[in-house]
Amino acid sequence: MPPMPQDRLEKYKALADRDLFDLKDPDFGPFLRRANEEGVEMVSNNFNTLGMFRAPHSKDLSALDVAMIGLPLDLGVPNPRPGTRKGPEAVRYWSLDRNMANHFTRTCPFDLCRIADWGDLEFHTNPYSLDACLDDITELYTQLVSANVSPLSIGGEHTCTYGVLRALSKNGEEPLALIHIDAHADTATNFQGVRVSDATLFQVATVEGFIDPEKTIQIGLRGRGIPRAEFGEQAGMRVMLAEELQSKGVEYALEEARRVVGSDRVYLSIDTDAFDCSIMPGTTLPEPFGLTGEQMRDIIRGLYDVDVVGADLVELSPPYDPTGMSACLAAGTAFEMLCLLAEARARRQGEKRPTHWS
Repeated sequence: MPPMPQDRLEKYKALADRDLFDLKDPDFGPFLRRANEEGVEMVSNNFNTLGMFRAPHSKDLSALDVAMIGLPLDLGVPNPRPGTRKGPEAVRYWSLDRNMANHFTRTCPFDLCRIADWGDLEFHTNPYSLDACLDDITELYTQLVSANVSPLSIGGEHTCTYGVLRALSKNGEEPLALIHIDAHADTATNFQGVRVSDATLFQVATVEGFIDPEKTIQIGLRGRGIPRAEFGEQAGMRVMLAEELQSKGVEYALEEARRVVGSDRVYLSIDTDAFDCSIMPGTTLPEPFGLTGEQMRDIIRGLYDVDVVGADLVELSPPYDPTGMSACLAAGTAFEMLCLLAEARARRQGEKRPTHWS
């Protein structure tokens, strides 16, 4: 091969001489330049200055549209695999390796909404009591409802969702539709003598009127908990086993989800054990034969036209995956959820309200 022509080398040199954020991309270039100018550290993984997905840190709910909140809890896990209290920490760590804009959907959540990392909830009433911790969650999320802030929560055990739904439904005054992606239905009755746990929360949320079971779809169910899904089926939930999704495809599942929830306000709850255990060992109760990362990603992206008012990703248990890949996948999933939530929020408010760091 002969030497490169000088004019081509000059072209490459001119491209290389640009500043790091002198980008021509019409969608993301202006945002990334602005974020850099506002002092966002775009290269390091310094937790002192960076929140989840490099969002600013803030507890001022009056200035937010979307708050990302960690719920480090694992008191109500009915099996000998605790560790979900480390989930928010791990997702924050891996979130710093995600882009701040979605390269495929072209969604930049920080250009759509005022977003901040609120931090982790510190359970203050009685951290040794599950009921007291759920009350603490409801107390915080009631403040979010009053401030009209949409939450993206990172658990923590799935029981956390009960406290969130109690607040977002205004204690049952405004029931929510639900899209629940999980290996387990979490609708057990009289399970081990505890009213609310990560095995019962959606049964209790139904009985107490926080969710409408006829506006609820559960996707990805499989494994030993299937017999305990009977409550949901008889209450009117659309139960989609993993095999049904895998045989009929993601678009079929999305059509069913849209049909079930309609135009109602929707809460999205994703348990990490919905993923196949081969790619998600770091979860409370791993199950084989589950969803792939691509299937989960495409389900979330396919919900952009749904009125999602809140979402959570729960049951990540980092101690059971020393490679960190479970947390890496969880962080990627959480970013897709953030984009979904920001799209829905911006659509409801009818305007863009960009995040600022200074």
